[in-house]
Amino acid sequence: MKRINIGFIGLGRITDLHYLGYKNNTLAKLYAVCDVNKKLAEQRAKQWHVEAIYTDYNEMLKDSNIDAVEILTPHSLHEPVTIAAAKASK
Repeated sequence: MKRINIGFIGLGRITDLHYLGYKNNTLAKLYAVCDVNKKLAEQRAKQWHVEAIYTDYNEMLKDSNIDAVEILTPHSLHEPVTIAAAKASK
């Protein structure tokens, strides 16, 4: 069975808790991270052994290797990101 590739959009403190759901998961893998802070995205990618890094969620949503995303941005940004993710079939 192929593991589902997940992308995190937004890398604030809550991502530490969400990452734990993928750390030893045999069904889903944290494949990509996205944050406007490139240095933070690079740090998290290295820490979590993530394959892809983005600073623009629209670019991330174009990645055909990503099956689904978790939207972990501030609440005020959820609506546009959710709409974009739905349009990208994520």
